[in-house]
Amino acid sequence: MNVEATLTEQVLEKIVEYIKENNLQPGDRLGTEMEMAKRMGVSRGTVRGAIKILVFRNVLEVRQGSGTYVSDGKAPLAGDPLGLELIQDQFKLTWDLHEIRMLLEPEIAYMAAKNITEEQLGKLREMCDEMERLSAQRRERMPLDVEFHIVLAESSGNLVAPKLIPVLRQGVELFIKYTHREATPESTAKHRDILEALEAHDPQWAKDMMLMHLTYNSQELRREAIRRGVMYDA
Repeated sequence: MNVEATLTEQVLEKIVEYIKENNLQPGDRLGTEMEMAKRMGVSRGTVRGAIKILVFRNVLEVRQGSGTYVSDGKAPLAGDPLGLELIQDQFKLTWDLHEIRMLLEPEIAYMAAKNITEEQLGKLREMCDEMERLSAQRRERMPLDVEFHIVLAESSGNLVAPKLIPVLRQGVELFIKYTHREATPESTAKHRDILEALEAHDPQWAKDMMLMHLTYNSQELRREAIRRGVMYDA
């Protein structure tokens, strides 16, 4: 693993947290690269790398000779098209994203069962095999989980579904972050059930298996909400 790349990602997350914790608004100044590097105890180059990514996502903008500012958000965000990254209550966002996934993904699975190619099925098989291997070792498998849902959207044959990938990606990542379900054998088995229905090219079966998977996730998310002492409408 590239240590510098990992450090850049950590600094990126710290910058986003700093914006949220200090309730910075569009146009507010974060400081120069030097100031931010000193504040975070990292090199200026690492800060520069994190800023570049956040500028690409339209979270930040750099003004030459002045410093780095929170973007006004008028341009589309390349990696966050709905502007979800800076929402203050990230657990409520996780809940609401899961509700959207409940609406979308069973239908995406339904379409995928009719349109998926053998090549795409092969990718999903490899992912399931690897997820099962990692799960048996109780190792983190979030990237594979995210990729499974992305390939499913791409397999739907629907032109709009792949455009929803940033939303699906953030939904899966946040769910795993708050429920710590990335290494459980139960979740891995649910992905295998979905794959089995896709291999049979049975749309209703695929839809039912995806709904079962997400309903199982709903239970875990509700437990976490109770633990936090919050509750939202189902």
